[in-house]
Amino acid sequence: MTIRTRLTLWYSALLATVILVFGVSLFSLLNWAWYSQLRENMEYVAQRMLEVITVDPVSGVLNPPSLENESAQMPFFAFAIQVWRRDGLLVAISDNVKSMQSPFDAPMLDSEAMATRDTRLENGTHILVTTVPIVWGPTGRRVGVMQVMSPLSTLDQAVDRLVRVMIGVGAVALILSFFVGSVIAGQALLPIETIGQTARQITAAEDLSRRIPYNGPPDELGQLTQTFNTTLDRLERLFMAQRRFVADVSHELRTPLTTIQGNVDLIKRVGPAPELLEAIESENKRMTRLVGDLLLLAQADSGRLPITEDVVELGTLALEVYRQAQVLAGDVQLKLGTVDAVRVMGDADRLKQLMLNLITNALKYTPAGGSVTISVVADGGYAILRVADTGIGIPKDDLPLIFERFYRVDKARDRQKGGAGLGLSIAKWIAEAHHGRIWAESEPGKGSTFVVQLPSIDAEETPSSLRETRARLPALRRRKNAAALPSETGVIASPSAANGSGRRNPPE
Repeated sequence: MTIRTRLTLWYSALLATVILVFGVSLFSLLNWAWYSQLRENMEYVAQRMLEVITVDPVSGVLNPPSLENESAQMPFFAFAIQVWRRDGLLVAISDNVKSMQSPFDAPMLDSEAMATRDTRLENGTHILVTTVPIVWGPTGRRVGVMQVMSPLSTLDQAVDRLVRVMIGVGAVALILSFFVGSVIAGQALLPIETIGQTARQITAAEDLSRRIPYNGPPDELGQLTQTFNTTLDRLERLFMAQRRFVADVSHELRTPLTTIQGNVDLIKRVGPAPELLEAIESENKRMTRLVGDLLLLAQADSGRLPITEDVVELGTLALEVYRQAQVLAGDVQLKLGTVDAVRVMGDADRLKQLMLNLITNALKYTPAGGSVTISVVADGGYAILRVADTGIGIPKDDLPLIFERFYRVDKARDRQKGGAGLGLSIAKWIAEAHHGRIWAESEPGKGSTFVVQLPSIDAEETPSSLRETRARLPALRRRKNAAALPSETGVIASPSAANGSGRRNPPE
């Protein structure tokens, strides 16, 4: 059974219940009102007739009244009347009683109060009878009773007509409500049907670019349609990212594998050669870094890569990374800008990895003679890390995409700069895992600045130890060889630090 049919049946059932309750209530109210009015009229006639009934003062016997003239003068002359003496003798009867072909039942002669009852005559006539005791004033003795009767056939017919009308109207109302409710439910559920059809068409055609049209009010169905379209947008982006991811991974792995295979073939033909072994080793390291970065991102996506929560002095960490990155600077001048003592809660190793990825990326796309500046400042409860360079810059259209995996500004996939395009994706994940965010500011030909904003746990301050360390920077800049910094080069060579992160290639 469809939702449309269920809604229509529920609506019709609810309306039927309302009609039934309303009908029973109306019927009961009208029936009570009619009977109450009739009972009041009969009691009024009985009181008026008591005024014309007399008792013999000597014998105390009820005198037979003349009901014909008296009842004709009453405004309710349609009522039938009969008078009984105490000894059970019927002493007076109105003409309309005679026309019933059957007298009333004998009254309760010992009745002490007026009473009204619903009964039927021997011929089946339905009547309402009011019995009134006749009391002789001087002695207070009951000398007889008077009965006032009204046939209920007219009232019964009215009640029957009312019941038939209510049943007919209720049936028509239910039938109309069923069809009208079906139409209204169909119109209300049309967006849901459209969603189902669109989903089936998307599944059949494998076309995630389709969207559900909706021009109605922003109600629940409108919100459902908007949510579905938003979900389709996200699915389309994820699907395209997955396709690009698979294509890029295949391409990235095919290149080193092809190189390795070619060198192995050469070794088979000409024998081992140092340059061939070095090429194989280089490509093997490249694949190792790529697989390591992919594994890290996969673990991050699945939530199985924990982040420790320790107090980290971000300024001190930046100085350490600056010292380690000197060996990679080459002909690019690595500078240290403002470094404030600002602390954050997080994982020192991951934060160092983030800095190294940004610095390596900046050095890679800054030409010889340019500069890369690292700074850490406290601003409004946040620690702000900036890595600015004077390199080739990033086109405006590519800025929102540079943190995607394997994304390159150079659509021709120029690998002269090396790397697989995962460093910025890793940096973004680390920033967000520390409840922060990362973005880039750039203009082609004028350099780029990558900004990381992390929540700070203390106020802004710059200790003398940092100022003293910065005073020794000229000497640190002269230390360019790896032998002088063995521990630092080990950090740089980690799979996620030297991966040649997310491209900032020359614009096309």
